Amino acid sequence: MPGGLIEFTAFSPSEAATRYLAGLPDGATVAVALSGGGDSVGLLSALYEAACARNGRVRLAALTVDHGLRSGSADEAAAMAELCHGLSIPHLVLSWQGDKPKTGLSEAAREARYRLLAEGVARLHADCLVTAHTLDDQLETVEMRRRRSDRSPRGLAGIAPAALFFGWLPVHRPFLRVLRADIRNHLSERRIRWFDDPSNDDPRYERVRVRQAKEFALGPDAIAAAAERRGALATAAAAYLEAHARMPLPLLFELDARQEDEAANLALATLIAVAGGQPHLPGQEQLERLRSALKSPGAVVSLGRTVVERRKDKLYIGRDRRNLPVLEIAPGESIAWDGRFRIVNETQAVITIAPSVHQEPPEGVPSRIARRALATLPICAEPGHARDDVTVLPLLAPFETVLLSFDGALADALCRLLGRPLFPCFLGRGVETQSICG
Repeated sequence: MPGGLIEFTAFSPSEAATRYLAGLPDGATVAVALSGGGDSVGLLSALYEAACARNGRVRLAALTVDHGLRSGSADEAAAMAELCHGLSIPHLVLSWQGDKPKTGLSEAAREARYRLLAEGVARLHADCLVTAHTLDDQLETVEMRRRRSDRSPRGLAGIAPAALFFGWLPVHRPFLRVLRADIRNHLSERRIRWFDDPSNDDPRYERVRVRQAKEFALGPDAIAAAAERRGALATAAAAYLEAHARMPLPLLFELDARQEDEAANLALATLIAVAGGQPHLPGQEQLERLRSALKSPGAVVSLGRTVVERRKDKLYIGRDRRNLPVLEIAPGESIAWDGRFRIVNETQAVITIAPSVHQEPPEGVPSRIARRALATLPICAEPGHARDDVTVLPLLAPFETVLLSFDGALADALCRLLGRPLFPCFLGRGVETQSICG
């Protein structure tokens, strides 16, 4: 097969499922994202057999999201409910309600799917969610990124074996070393039916074109090496932050400007995203232009809703003053303010959260930089003006929705820098991922 698969040892569905469950603690409940397609039905079947072999020490549940985008989707969901009933596996059907966007439908559907799956996991009191991403999906994903010129370790590392969604939900991908054809063989041998989504053969989609071409420049071994490099780079960036970064005011960062290697650049890019409340890091070309502009002491550059200013050998990274929101919060409500702070109203009244008007800069920070930083805080986060009835938590915008296992060490270092609780650990010693326990 193309891409070096001859040298790569893939797992059978049964082997992958057994290895995965062996790493979970007894009593864990695993929710399977069951779309009705061959991959997810194969994952459920293999996990069911492996769980039976463990005498029920790990329990299974299943979740089916009906997006309502195809005729027959409700019948497919009902068939999955019937399959799970026959196996005595608890099952929920979750429907995507409301109007569907006319543009960006695929991305909106993905966001809705994970939101609904998270709700289902909570309802079933499951400990984690598993999805049926395969080795074929991995090859296709990396090839698409490579063709878009994303050839950094971050891009070529591909799909992470584990992730943390919404700051609390572990999502595992135990089939990343399983071939799609082997899953179909597994199901055919057991005479288990599945449903094929017509969009999987529609060449209007980039993934389908890549799949049909069957030309992969990187094989699994090269992808695994890129994943290892990505994790090592994140760990090095975490060490750099711990040694060379401080936060003199909430979400105003001071960073040593003298080092410009990959680790320092990743640390800088991540701080820019956090300070600006942006879910994505600045691109490589943007970062290179920034570094070039910051060669001179006193340089000031705007990027990603932040102002990056050099003072001697220090960089100061903070939110710019544009487009700061004014929001009302109802009693008991929690909101993300400006992508940078989680604010919980524990009062009995509606409160308004606006930018601060406090303008007394502390010592140790250049006055202009400090005043700008103070003016970009929500009023309830002003230093020395905390309220017992309003909770304010700084957010890590790049990691709040999805934290990939590759970036665990970096997320932990940022949590310590911000003085906020660490993200929860991934569940299970068998997940092929770095710990983010700190």
